[in-house]
Amino acid sequence: MTDTGSAAPAPSPGIPAPETFVFASVAHLDAPAGIMAASLEALRDGIANAPDDSLFRHVTCMPVRFPHARDLPSNDFARWAGTALQAPEAAERLAFAGAATVRPIADLRAALLSVLDTVPVRDRKRESAEEAAFYFMRVRSVIVPLGIEAIDPVEAVDVWHRLDSAALFFHLVEAPVFGDAANSFPAWLRAHGADGLAIQAEQAVALGRPIARLRRDLGTRWRRSQIGKRLAERAGVPEAERLREARAAMARLAGRLRGQKRPSGPNDRP
Repeated sequence: MTDTGSAAPAPSPGIPAPETFVFASVAHLDAPAGIMAASLEALRDGIANAPDDSLFRHVTCMPVRFPHARDLPSNDFARWAGTALQAPEAAERLAFAGAATVRPIADLRAALLSVLDTVPVRDRKRESAEEAAFYFMRVRSVIVPLGIEAIDPVEAVDVWHRLDSAALFFHLVEAPVFGDAANSFPAWLRAHGADGLAIQAEQAVALGRPIARLRRDLGTRWRRSQIGKRLAERAGVPEAERLREARAAMARLAGRLRGQKRPSGPNDRP
């Protein structure tokens, strides 16, 4: 397991997309940020001064924190404003401000502050119960190599089903947010002429779906998009070559079936 050595991936806008894409997963380790808020006014000060990885944790990480949800819950700031402070209008606007999953943290911070700046002063000062105060958290990203690589977009589509949800989040959301071009999957797709696949990935992420649903929907769409291309490629292969490939595939299947041991049953003879 390889630690990034910092609270979040460092921006690397000058690094070009690699020739071979090396997939990795990510683990997010939480720690207290040392910032507490009991009112919208204090929340605004906290958002203004919190480190980037704290906003990343409370807003951007929602798809991977709730990977199997039917629909994503509101970000932590919006949920707290709606429940602890009973401020539904501010909660709704905070949720909307954080809805764009892939955006630079500076833009996210500005959007959240803009919402809180318009809250009437009397509402900003209303405090929650002491036990319901909001505590900011930080997150450290630990990168975990998967041993899975792709030399071109077609191969990347082939290995898609082998990736876990955290890997998808890292390559489709986290790396683009922090300007990590070497690990941004959309950037790599574009560098290899697959603009259509890159656009589909970015559009799917923009819908704000839980990561497990994003993984399934995008994988299905990409596999279907490759069917016509592969059929066209195979049409140019000589018939004899296609027959040899078919026989080889059947031989491999037969070998695997012979190698499987049939479980013994009560009627089996010794």
